Amino acid sequence: MFNVESIGRLHPLLVHLPIGILLFAAALMVFGRITKSDLGAAVSFAWGAGALMAFFSCGAGWLLAQSGDYDADMVQVHQWTGLLTAALGTVTFFTKKYRWIPAFATVIVLSIAGHYGGNLTHGEGYLFPNGEEASQVEQATKPLEEQVAAVSDSTGKKLVRRTFVYRDQVVPVLKSKCYNCHSATKKKGGLRLDTEAFIKKGGKNGSVLVAGNPAKSKLFTYLLLPEGDERHMPPKGKLQLTRQEIAIVQNWIRRGASFKEEIEVIEETNGGQTIAAMPLPPLLADTMESVAAAPEKPDLETTLLSTPVNAADQQILQKLKAQQVTLTKMATGSEYLSANFVNTRDFNPETVQSLKGIENQVVRLRLTGQPIQDKDVRHLAQFKNLTRLNLENTKITDSSLTLLAALPNLEHLNLYGTAVTDEGLGKLAASPNLKVVYLWQTKTTPEGVKRLLKARPDLKVETGTQQFVKPDTSKVLTNNSK
Repeated sequence: MFNVESIGRLHPLLVHLPIGILLFAAALMVFGRITKSDLGAAVSFAWGAGALMAFFSCGAGWLLAQSGDYDADMVQVHQWTGLLTAALGTVTFFTKKYRWIPAFATVIVLSIAGHYGGNLTHGEGYLFPNGEEASQVEQATKPLEEQVAAVSDSTGKKLVRRTFVYRDQVVPVLKSKCYNCHSATKKKGGLRLDTEAFIKKGGKNGSVLVAGNPAKSKLFTYLLLPEGDERHMPPKGKLQLTRQEIAIVQNWIRRGASFKEEIEVIEETNGGQTIAAMPLPPLLADTMESVAAAPEKPDLETTLLSTPVNAADQQILQKLKAQQVTLTKMATGSEYLSANFVNTRDFNPETVQSLKGIENQVVRLRLTGQPIQDKDVRHLAQFKNLTRLNLENTKITDSSLTLLAALPNLEHLNLYGTAVTDEGLGKLAASPNLKVVYLWQTKTTPEGVKRLLKARPDLKVETGTQQFVKPDTSKVLTNNSK
């Protein structure tokens, strides 16, 4: 099926072009009127270019909405105001007399479309957060040392009150760090975390919560992955959870992930004023230690690059460059290399053998589109430090996968456009550190992929298929839960 995901993801990039161009066109009109300058040609060009880019942006936005990750009602408003912006920009382009009327309307509708687009991206209330909610988030994320100090101060009077673990401790954390991507407005991966029903339902990849077992709950374990890992949550670049917040989530799951449990918390009054309540769950100190000690999934390439290695033989490097092999150092001052054979002409089996002597230095190898056969792959057996291997559109078959699965540090394997079948997938299950495998346009079947994932549930398999779904299915669950 047609893969639209990559095109849809261009929407956040494309959308800024028409916004800037259309606002620039409006600014030119104002400037021309003030200075009495003849900017008609420039203004017309700007309106035309802005309208055209707006239509392109709308197309990419429509494809992005097919993922079902966004609220249907808000998407609909954003979609139609975006189309109306493009249409009004076109009208402004063709209008000569009284052009300011459609121009003014374009700016107004553009502002509305941008507002809803911002809500879809960042969540409602991002620009003007509710004061009460902000206070709850601030209290829930207050540093542990400050909370303990407030309770241990002997000058005040300690009071005990009961509070809901989920509502008063977990929700503020989810609201401040997770709702932007996993709520009614936006449902990345088909996952919502804003209600009990949706948390229990999970997302497109299954359940995220195993009550009583944080180690098997993705809601917790994905928080501990390195930021460079694709599965780490929140994604790299987003505001991350603090150690205290991670501890709150872990402790809640370990206690059974109850949505109704109450516990006793301590608050202090001093001089007639109530000092902020301490939403500190029992065993939090113990939990903090376990979070700090929790093993993170190792990033093999990063670990490898920190290990010293001898410099590659310059004669071998010069020979490879003469064959138009692109060699790039993995980092400044590093002796590890990325080797790319994409531009190599007159490729033959001996070309792969020319890498002999720098097996320890090559970390990434791209052989895309070259006439590599199974007999040539045997030369790769000595590349123990190889983490990424691109063999797309080569002539390899299942026979090569036994050797590739034995590469100890291989994490990414691209088999796009090869003759690999389900039989070969079974061999990949034995690859010790494989994280991602690309199988677009191979001879594998959905059943074979399912068997591979059953044997290796930690593996990410990209098949290049994209099913069109309705923009929002959340109302089905909501209605069924009533």
